[in-house]
Amino acid sequence: MANLRLWQCLTVLLLLTSIGLLIGVIILAVDKQENDKSSKANSYQQQQQQQQTSCTDDEKSVPEPPGDDKSNKVFSKLTAKEYGKVTTYLLAQVDLHLTETSKATLISNYIYTIESHLSKKSDILGYLDEGQAMPSREAMVTIYMGAENPPVVKEYIVKPVDNPTSHELYQSPIRSSSISWNTRYMDAVETSHIAPLIDDVTKRVDFILKESYNYTFHNCGNQCLMGVWPLPMAQSAGERRNWLAAFRKESPLTEGYHLHQMPFFIEFASSGNDPTKFKITKVIYNNKLFPDVDSLIQKYKNDNSFREKVPMPLGGSRYGSPERRNGGAFDPSSELPPPEQYQPNGRRFTVTGNKVTYLGWSFNIRVPRTSGVQVLNVKFHGKRIAYEVSAQDIAALYGGLPPTGIFMQFFDTSWQLGVQLFPLIKGVDCPRNAIYLDNLFYDSTSSTTVHRKDVVCVFELNTGTPLRRHFSSDFMGPDPTKYHFSFSMPDTVLVVRFMNTVINYDYVFDYIFHQNGVIDAKVSPTGYMFMSPLYNKDPWTNKYGTSINPRLLMQAPIHHHLFSFKFDIDVMGTRNRFETLDITPKSHDHPYVPGVKYTMNTFERKLKSTEMDALVQYDFNKPKYYVMYNNNKSHRNGYKHGYRIAAQGFSKLLLPEDSAPANATHWARNQVVITKYSDFEQTSASKFRQFDVHEPAVSFKSFYDNNENIVDEDLVAWVSVGLQHIPSAEDVPVTTTPGKTLTVSIQPYNYFDEDPSFISRDGVVVRRNGNDLSAKVTSYFTKKKQCMTKNTKVDIQL
Repeated sequence: MANLRLWQCLTVLLLLTSIGLLIGVIILAVDKQENDKSSKANSYQQQQQQQQTSCTDDEKSVPEPPGDDKSNKVFSKLTAKEYGKVTTYLLAQVDLHLTETSKATLISNYIYTIESHLSKKSDILGYLDEGQAMPSREAMVTIYMGAENPPVVKEYIVKPVDNPTSHELYQSPIRSSSISWNTRYMDAVETSHIAPLIDDVTKRVDFILKESYNYTFHNCGNQCLMGVWPLPMAQSAGERRNWLAAFRKESPLTEGYHLHQMPFFIEFASSGNDPTKFKITKVIYNNKLFPDVDSLIQKYKNDNSFREKVPMPLGGSRYGSPERRNGGAFDPSSELPPPEQYQPNGRRFTVTGNKVTYLGWSFNIRVPRTSGVQVLNVKFHGKRIAYEVSAQDIAALYGGLPPTGIFMQFFDTSWQLGVQLFPLIKGVDCPRNAIYLDNLFYDSTSSTTVHRKDVVCVFELNTGTPLRRHFSSDFMGPDPTKYHFSFSMPDTVLVVRFMNTVINYDYVFDYIFHQNGVIDAKVSPTGYMFMSPLYNKDPWTNKYGTSINPRLLMQAPIHHHLFSFKFDIDVMGTRNRFETLDITPKSHDHPYVPGVKYTMNTFERKLKSTEMDALVQYDFNKPKYYVMYNNNKSHRNGYKHGYRIAAQGFSKLLLPEDSAPANATHWARNQVVITKYSDFEQTSASKFRQFDVHEPAVSFKSFYDNNENIVDEDLVAWVSVGLQHIPSAEDVPVTTTPGKTLTVSIQPYNYFDEDPSFISRDGVVVRRNGNDLSAKVTSYFTKKKQCMTKNTKVDIQL
């Protein structure tokens, strides 16, 4: 019995041991499986990490070296070394009698600007297309000739820039070789003589400014006024006068100084080159005009009712500040950042030197000093579409009562658009994955070069809108839910972006390249508004502007933005024609219903034979297509290869033609102007425009006044767009871009046999999989490793 119990105990013990061992084996097996899973997961994560690190090359934000590409060479910018060589060469030329700018006076001859100057178009195309020798790279040098009698401004072509051996006076059949001295841009040499005059006036009225505005020009701590002279005025040709406006300076108490303009102005005259004749001619205080400062002081001391104080605006130091406002109904419920754009498979475009390539597109980027950024030698699938696409000029024409209101007319090439490019904020102004280009320009004050980083960015963008799509349904069948196929392609584009900041306004420019051969030139204004004196405090009867803060004696005036673009289109070569397709309604007798008429739109082709015949003043009652085409090149359907010019934002210049602002913006008189190409007609405006409104150094009207033949010639399209802006409270602190974007497009018009975007891999086709409703999706991508960008910071290179 005892033995039986012993065996029973041993059996139970053996069974428990077996169960324990089985559990252990199971646990080990599960652990191994989990370890295998973990190992695989870790291996996958490591692979993903390796793939992510492989993206570092794609995240480089600078162009690759230029290499030996011909277009890179001929369109290259001047180097710092070349600027120095041009300067050294000119200073050694005894016939010019030059003085170093740092030692110059108003009676000296000295260099004002040096900039790259392109050779003749025919020479450049001969080099690029026909194997001819590369034309010499040249510089255009502007010299203030104060030592001549009378003093003048002259421009010289210096070449070659890498080792200068010649300088020739720039001569043009459409302008004088000598430019009026009084139309030159104001520089440090001139302002050094004006500053003491301003200083004397502001010291004498210091007590008035302190009592009126609690801000002064002298001994002011954080409450200083600053003088800005952006109000050039010439009542007649040959005059040189300017208004200095007073602003509360940027400080912890005031930000966005453009909104803090005070109703105090000083007019000074600085004609000629004798600074002893410079003088203060007028003073304005609280919208009252005085012939001199003594009259103002006497009036202020003797008439208490004349005095008026300008306190800090409502909102205090926050008013005009760029910082986020806290609280209120607009507080977001989420603190999540906005969506990011990245390219998990790397970039599809390259920037090598100044040359960009992207999905069949290629072009070169050039930053001139005076006009806007250019894209040159624009090709699509190997064929040149345009020799040049560029922004030419910006004008802002303001309204307001005299005295200052009537002089607020700004022509921004005078401030030289290439110089008014500043570093872009990476990750905000442009996506993080953009490539950035720098600018190098000559500084007339120091006679050295300025290297400004990241002023142009290039990036690919999914616009969020399909380029093309269709859903082919059984529309008339018994079951309209059935479909034959559906296809779509995102409008993924390449963008070249730059932003000009001219005093108060920022202008966001985009050149956009679509995969169907369309090029868009877009501009969106933003930035701070410019102010003018407030004469009528009743917001409902004020005709000239908006009082945006009731405690300021200033208003945001009505103004007209205007933009000039240049499209040097070459359709299958440089022998092109221009025609309009005029759309008109026509009435007909109904062929099937006697006595009834029907009306439909028709179009008629009208070839334009001369420049004057081709002038376009847009009329909504007479819609047209504007087409440039090659009469000697036809595609398989018999149509002539062409490109169409279209715009969203045509705007009429309302000022009379004999007014000074209209004379200065003659490029806006017609919305489209077609001219025969000339190497002397490179820009629609000039750096002298702000002071030469009566007798422009570059008269755009002369581009077409000679009424040349434009049939089978090398043609250029000059297109202007614009918008009227009556400011509102929402324009504080800065005006925003939505609803203000203007676009000029050139679009293929019978240029291709069919839509060229169908060769793109970006499209997707969805078909029914047999008779059921499941889908068979066809995409055309070649799968590649994926990666995520590591760059998550906002950056700016100052």
